[in-house]
Amino acid sequence: MPLALPIFPLNTVLFPGMTVPLHVFERRYRRLVSELLGPTLTQGEALTEGEARSAPRGPRRFGVVWIELGHEVASESGQGAGEADTGVPVAGGPGVALPRVSATGCTALVRDVRTYEDGRFDLVVEGGARFTVTDLSEVDASSPEEYATASVAFLPEPLGPDAEEHAERVRDLYAAYCQRLAGIGLSPDASPELPKDPIALSYSVAASAVLDQWEKQRLLEAEDAATRLAVAARFLRRENRIVAAPTLPNLPAGPFLNNGVSFN
Repeated sequence: MPLALPIFPLNTVLFPGMTVPLHVFERRYRRLVSELLGPTLTQGEALTEGEARSAPRGPRRFGVVWIELGHEVASESGQGAGEADTGVPVAGGPGVALPRVSATGCTALVRDVRTYEDGRFDLVVEGGARFTVTDLSEVDASSPEEYATASVAFLPEPLGPDAEEHAERVRDLYAAYCQRLAGIGLSPDASPELPKDPIALSYSVAASAVLDQWEKQRLLEAEDAATRLAVAARFLRRENRIVAAPTLPNLPAGPFLNNGVSFN
């Protein structure tokens, strides 16, 4: 049965079980968070994970979708920093561009919140369940406080054929991957203790491996855990060859250079 969700586009692909810190400052998403939390918090207060879980207003969740083209912050006339033309198509009002987003996303469950006197928020969210967007609301991009909502359908989580065999292969490849990165003084986004369940394993590896975001989106969209693990194995073999090379010309640098906080 379709469910209505507020939509928060990010430049990061969110996976079930993945934890992401967010700094929310754009007006449209400050409004989204304020409406989601209701009158629970006053300015300058924090909400702990236990309080977030036990608060009596139902699940505090929104939908996260990856930005295929554009920016997390709405830009003027498709222009980015320094007024460089980004090629982003104009959507809505005069000269204001909203990003183009993917049709498959993941719910974000609010686990921790801190508010600021100027209306900004620091959030810690955890990926919940995958969904596909069946209908996305039209947004007046010229309105700084209007955010998108979507009708979504949750996706099933089948194991798929030979999932256990794929899981063992990925565990071995991921262990080699972490060892090789450590050997050159680097590490993936996280080095988790890998879960035994093939579905959870597929998401844990997808979230922590250093890959381009379009590759992570491909993993999120996989129809079952076996397919996701098979694709992850191909990516890990490639990354292991790259890391073992004398130079690293194609290794995505972003995850090693930022502090892991996504700014809307």
